Amino acid sequence: MDKQELDTKIAAAAKVILSYCAARTSSHFEAEDLAQEIILEIYKSAYNIRNPEAFYGFMWSVAGNVYKQWCKKKAKNKECELTDNLIDSEELFGDNSEVGLLRRELSLLCEKYRKAVVLYYIENKSCLQISEHLSISESMVKYLLFKSRQILKEGMSMERNYGQQSYNPKELSVLYWGNGKNTYNSLYENKISQNILFACYNDKLTAEEISLELGIALPYIEDILKELVECEALLIDGRKYYTNIVIFTLDCAVEVANKTRVFRNNISQTLSELIVKSELSNSEAWLTVCCVLYKAIFENLQSEVDIELSENKFGENCIVWAVEKTSDSMRNKGFEFGVSNTESNSGDRVQFFDFTVNGDMVHHSFYSSKSLTNVFTDIAKGKTDFENEYEKVVVAELVKKGYVLNNSGKLAVNVPVFSKEEFERFMSKFDGAVEAVEQNAKKIMNEAEKIIRNYIPVHLKKQAPLMAYFRIFEEAISVPVGTLAENKILFPYNGNGLLPTTYIVLK
Repeated sequence: MDKQELDTKIAAAAKVILSYCAARTSSHFEAEDLAQEIILEIYKSAYNIRNPEAFYGFMWSVAGNVYKQWCKKKAKNKECELTDNLIDSEELFGDNSEVGLLRRELSLLCEKYRKAVVLYYIENKSCLQISEHLSISESMVKYLLFKSRQILKEGMSMERNYGQQSYNPKELSVLYWGNGKNTYNSLYENKISQNILFACYNDKLTAEEISLELGIALPYIEDILKELVECEALLIDGRKYYTNIVIFTLDCAVEVANKTRVFRNNISQTLSELIVKSELSNSEAWLTVCCVLYKAIFENLQSEVDIELSENKFGENCIVWAVEKTSDSMRNKGFEFGVSNTESNSGDRVQFFDFTVNGDMVHHSFYSSKSLTNVFTDIAKGKTDFENEYEKVVVAELVKKGYVLNNSGKLAVNVPVFSKEEFERFMSKFDGAVEAVEQNAKKIMNEAEKIIRNYIPVHLKKQAPLMAYFRIFEEAISVPVGTLAENKILFPYNGNGLLPTTYIVLK
């Protein structure tokens, strides 16, 4: 290598060499002295380099040797003793492949190690400064740096592969049963959260392993991990995370569907015969189907299930579970449903069986607002004049959602209204259908429980009976209703007539 080329390379590397020295010395003056010694030694020997591409490897080899000799002269300097056991700068600034490996491993370092490494090597902070910045002892800083070096060196020698979820992320429907507003809904809707839960479902994984499985650097998921742990969707065993909610994986759902098909078909057949025999209009058919399903599954069959809801940090008694989405799921076909009922202050009941046939589900807003229910049932009883400003806002909201009609200032609910006696007479006509649906749904539930036990982690097996009950929402409600629609027994609501899947029973 000629002198001109050597001068050019050393001039370009001088700043990096000085940074290398500044990170290993206690003062700017010592850093400059050490840098001069390294550059002098490079000048002495660099003319023997035949391949210019080998210069940087040679440079860091010289820097390391000079630094070791310098440390021997300063043997009592604690900073020297420390940095002799930390990352060699050749690892930090070596060729591109090593830089890539180092960056990969830095992205997998947990927060406490990563912060110490970045402050020391990238921001050139001393151990004392780092200890003050992180509010830990200086000896702990030295330990973190020493341990980081071991972790990084070990990691750089490994072959790491991103997991399947890095290129084929899962999408979950996260479902909620409880008496609150589902405070965690925004977290569960995050695709990263969903994939963390899926990754840790059957395997306990460290944060680093989760990072690799998702193909996302650890700094970007640490806060989400904390939030999932905080809401107890994730639990920790040592350094490993594992999922604390049941997930109906695709394999589980397929097996349940295959082994319960005959019972689903029986439910569809029962409902189909009821509609055809009774010569019901489309709105009447929807209402009848909803009432029969609710009576069979939510009133009769639910009494056989122990639904134990635990209280979360926000005071909500609830349980959360998830379903792996597929392209042919009922949600994608438009037959996902939500169920709820609310009571007004005077004891009038509003029953929701919100299939998306009505557009956006609205029962959540009723459930969280007693005023909405009170105004809605008041209108059902004939009240049309509201003077309170807040009530006027509620009326406007009900009109906007289509649950109340406003004809020249005259208000009317847009759903069926029954007295208690009228509703009992209405339902008595369907006793045979209710019993048939209930018996088939019970068979689905019993079969589903056996299958679910083979798919859920050991610590969640106690939830198998409850999850089997929740599973029949898909198998005994959504799928049969979807089948009726496919067979042209039920048709989408076209905006004419009463909303068919919500009704009021006045006390």
